[in-house]
Amino acid sequence: MSTSSPPAPSDAVKPSTGLSPEQRVFFRDRLREARYAALADAEGFQQMCFAIEALGKHLKPEGNGLGPRREALHTLASQSKLLPDTDEGDRAIKSFDALFVALKDARNDAMHTGAYARHVAADAVALCLILEDALMVQGKSEKQVKRLTVGDFMVSTPVVVHHWQTVEHARQLMLLNSFSYLPIWHEKKWWLISDIAMAKYLRPEWPAKDRLKKTLGDARQGEDRLLFVSTKPVWQSTPVDELLVGRRQPGLWLVRKKGYPVDHLVGVLSPSELM
Repeated sequence: MSTSSPPAPSDAVKPSTGLSPEQRVFFRDRLREARYAALADAEGFQQMCFAIEALGKHLKPEGNGLGPRREALHTLASQSKLLPDTDEGDRAIKSFDALFVALKDARNDAMHTGAYARHVAADAVALCLILEDALMVQGKSEKQVKRLTVGDFMVSTPVVVHHWQTVEHARQLMLLNSFSYLPIWHEKKWWLISDIAMAKYLRPEWPAKDRLKKTLGDARQGEDRLLFVSTKPVWQSTPVDELLVGRRQPGLWLVRKKGYPVDHLVGVLSPSELM
């Protein structure tokens, strides 16, 4: 009886946590949204606790709170290259145990303000990043990880603006969400409005009440117009390594899906999501 040789180490499949692709994306998005919320307000790190606890509860339904989910979350986290090995030297990210204990203790502490809140939020952000990365690579071989697509990383709830909306509305979206770019569908194509373009348009006449009241379509007209930058959307199925070819890169990729109208985006992807 013949025996097959074991797979090469580079193709070895990591242990599965039993999550379907849809579930992995769902929990990744929930962790990411919570992380963004905490970055905007360090004292709001509880949202990350809820997201991590929800993931842990799905992995191990038994028990209450974060404690009983430690082993299941560690098993998932161990599939991320961001998590330092126990025999490694100093790394920018702490060990899973250190991050988990800090999060668990803070979760049970009603008083987390000021410097303490910022420190705890930083640990929770690090744990979210590890779990997000693990969710994207869990159960995949090394070769499969290299073929991750835009759809694996994109933000699937894109915020867009329209030509009939005001400059004030677009500015408010940028400030409230810390957006560097806003997509806009105008004249049958996609464009990007950048924060620097918005600043250049408004600042010379600040408080620029008249300019704020203009529609985005009107603001694009004239000598001192609001600059729109033309951009070509990418497909959801595009491998992410293909995006990074070439010297000039957009600040934000707009994502389309085959079969959908050209004016419909299924997501957006920033370079930070690929780091």
